[in-house]
Formats: sequence, structure tokens, C-alpha cells
Amino acid sequence: MAVGYEGSFFERSRFKTLEMIIWIASYPKSGNTWMRALLSTYLYCKDEKFDFKNLSKIPNFIGDKFFEPIVDLKLIKNSLKISEYWNAAQSRINLVGEQRIFKTHTACVAINDIGFTNEKNTAGYIYLVRDPRAVACSMSAHSNTNTNITVKNLFDDRMVGYNGKNSLAEYTSSWKINYNSWKKKKKFPGILIKYEDMIDNTEKEFKKTLSFLKDKLNLELDDKRIKRAIELCNFSKLSEEEDKKGFVEQVNGKFFRKGKKDAWKNELKEDLKNEIEKKLKNEMKELGYIN
Repeated sequence: MAVGYEGSFFERSRFKTLEMIIWIASYPKSGNTWMRALLSTYLYCKDEKFDFKNLSKIPNFIGDKFFEPIVDLKLIKNSLKISEYWNAAQSRINLVGEQRIFKTHTACVAINDIGFTNEKNTAGYIYLVRDPRAVACSMSAHSNTNTNITVKNLFDDRMVGYNGKNSLAEYTSSWKINYNSWKKKKKFPGILIKYEDMIDNTEKEFKKTLSFLKDKLNLELDDKRIKRAIELCNFSKLSEEEDKKGFVEQVNGKFFRKGKKDAWKNELKEDLKNEIEKKLKNEMKELGYIN
């Protein structure tokens, strides 16, 4: 049964939005896609059914189409040279109004004195963080990689992922730098959402997110639509939908795997757990992951 309204909340208010980008930022496998599913369903879905296609309306900033108008991508393939065009691409996006909300796994840092973004291009950010012990296990299953490697990657300050047909570099850096780089940005507003809190109380955390976006996107907050989005994006339903239709972000293993906050306890070797807790002690204490 279709919902009785004309156009989505976003479509009806798009000409009133602040023409600056809002980021859904995180280290990989930290709940970014789940948050995008909730937001895209709330903003765009007109039917009583979740559709992975709506996720494309909150795309990855490091995508070919956002850089092709300003640079020959063949010249920067597999290179962090893309960082030279970060702000030019964002300025163009804001100028022509192509998108308002973007996903990113890029650390909010500077490369060769060029920052990932600035107060002229960014209206705010929502940062998703997850227990790094769980991240390592989830990444291992997602990429079919040994956990020893994914734990090592957590500490790699030079870690880079690639996106799009031209393999544009996405500078994730280490878990620690990624988290701190966004948390410490004071030039534009942001909120932090813990993945574990989303599991414990999805409605509370989603309302927190929508309240942050309310003035920036001129949104209406509707409890009925909030509950509907949460129901449609229940983790088990997302997993079932992936089984039926597949998911473009799936690599080797299942993308929506377990959705539990403590599964790492049965998956992570003791020595790897201790290494993570030792090297990320301050941040994990700050976030309440360890005492």
C-alpha cells in the first residue's frame, strides 16, 4: 500500500535546503549503510517496502560522476592525487545542487595541506563509530580476509580503499585517525552515533539524527514515518533482502551478516583482542568499549 503524500519530504523541501553537504561518515563496517538505509527510506521511500535502490540517493562522495566534470580521471587512477580535487568537487556539487547528503569513509584530514572538506562546503556531519573489535571481525567476513590482516589494517595510518570504475582512492587511514579526525572538527557541527546504541535503541538514535538534520534540510519529523523506516530497515529484513536480490556493496561475504554488538567475543582471538585494546585504549575508554 502506497503512502498518501506527493513526493518525499526531501523532494518537497529541496529548494529550501542549505546548499552545503552533510556527511554520513565512518570507518568501514561501522553502520554507515544501515544509517543510509534508514535515512533514504524516511526521505524517499513511497511504498511499504525497502528498496536498496534508494541508497543510491545518498551516494559515496568518492564516485566517478562527481569528479569527471573537473578532472580527467585516467590521470589519477589508483592515486591519492584525487585529494587535490576534493574541495573543487564539493564546491561544484553545492553550486549545481546535485546532492545534499553523502557517504564517506575518508578521514577528515589534510593531504599535502589540502583538507578533505571545509566550512564553505560542509553544513555538518553524522559520524558512525563501532567497537573496533567488532569492526575487525565484520571486515574479515565482508572481504573474506584473515582476521590477523583486518586487525593490522585497523592501525594502518596509510590505509586506502578504492571506489568506482576508475578506482578512486578513499583515504580511510587508521580506525583511530578516522574517528579522531571527525570528532575534533569544530568548524562545522556534527553528532556522533555509536553502532551499539543503534542496536540497543534504534528509534532514539534515529530521532537524534533526524533532529540534527531538521533545520539543515527543513525536515518534518513524523513519528509514524520514523517507526515505518525503522521497521522496513530492521537488520533481519535487510539481510533477507540481500539474500533475495543481492547487494551492490557486497564483496566476498554477506554484507548484512549478524548485526549484533558482541559477536566479536566468539570470533576474535584473545591475542588480537588484547592488541586492539592496548593500541586503541584511550579511544575505547572514551567510547565506553573498555573500562
